[in-house]
Amino acid sequence: MAQIAPADSDRLAKRIVAHHSFPGASHAAIERVLAKGDCKQLPHGALLCREGDPGSELFFLVRGNITVLRKDGNGEDRILSDMTCPCVFGHMSVIDGSRRSASCRANGPVEFVTLTRAQVDILLADGSAAGVALRRLLIASLCDQLSSANGFVRKLVLDHTDGNDPSIQKPTGTTSKPREADNDLRTLTAKLGGWDTSLSDLEQMEKEIEFYMDEDTRRTLNANGKKS
Repeated sequence: MAQIAPADSDRLAKRIVAHHSFPGASHAAIERVLAKGDCKQLPHGALLCREGDPGSELFFLVRGNITVLRKDGNGEDRILSDMTCPCVFGHMSVIDGSRRSASCRANGPVEFVTLTRAQVDILLADGSAAGVALRRLLIASLCDQLSSANGFVRKLVLDHTDGNDPSIQKPTGTTSKPREADNDLRTLTAKLGGWDTSLSDLEQMEKEIEFYMDEDTRRTLNANGKKS
């Protein structure tokens, strides 16, 4: 199994911590997480994961950029978003056992670190610094996705409001304009990092965040209790 070079691991861990701020963030702990993974390289145009496939790996993008795609009603691939390092992706399928909701394609040469579902499960149940760091990193990533999606949902509501509802305050200069529902949903999907787009999915993401926050608290307390 190839591992990420120490210099790259240190650089990426620091960038991840800077990009996804969370309580007690430690780039040294994130380095330990990365050290457990398998470092891979792929050329431009290669698929890292395919829509509809089982999700058995979590990805840390080390170098390069990826394009996120999803099939439309006609079966054609449509671009949802582009992501550049440092980023964590593919975690929702690993967490909830669902199939990949989008494809990720290398946009130029890429280098990435993968953790298998078994490795993720072990770390999520671990009270070590690496386990705590991964749990809190995933929580931070989920919160970022949810915040971005909520902001976009609010924008959709404002865009579709005709101005007659006094309970919704529209920013100065905001005007209602028609939008294509398909484009709106694709954009919302991108905000959610590939999740299927519906209000029930937003509620499910909130439940996932609450679950891992509760688990993180419980396991950290258990680990501290054992040390004492």
